[in-house]
Amino acid sequence: VHVYDLDGKITENFILMRSMGWITNMIPKTYEGAMRCEELETELFYLMNRMTWMINKVCYDPEKEVSYDSNYAQNRYSRRLRLELPKVNAMIATVSNPPGDLLTGPTPCYADFLAYACLHDLKNFVPRCFSGINNKPVTMFFRAMEELPELKEWFEGEGKEGEYIRPPHPSVTIRIGYFA
Repeated sequence: VHVYDLDGKITENFILMRSMGWITNMIPKTYEGAMRCEELETELFYLMNRMTWMINKVCYDPEKEVSYDSNYAQNRYSRRLRLELPKVNAMIATVSNPPGDLLTGPTPCYADFLAYACLHDLKNFVPRCFSGINNKPVTMFFRAMEELPELKEWFEGEGKEGEYIRPPHPSVTIRIGYFA
């Protein structure tokens, strides 16, 4: 479990998804699957925390009326994401046992939903980092999640409207402590 993040929301989301996995019996069935989910979770936590920090602390000044520069934020963050996204692609592309398009095989686990939510946020913030053949594993993962029979109707309806979790604009409205 991750201990620190900028606003506490990322850790809350990760813990909530893991808890829901235990409650609904959507946890990896093998040790290898559990380790794979844990590694991906750690990488996604790092990327999401970095994006939140970039938006709320570096690119937004609540004391100025118009201070958020989305181009600067996206350009600066895309440099970091381009370095880290190949790791995520490699983790997703690893063949699971039993084989399947999702993280631990053909049946979704909690980490599939967590990965989809985080990657969707990242893709909305810097879509140019997700284009190209180098990101085929992530693209195929998105397709596999959106084609799940239980979710297909939702994705085709209300799931395609608006942002999924965190919109790409500042949410912090006051300066707090040393990190402001």
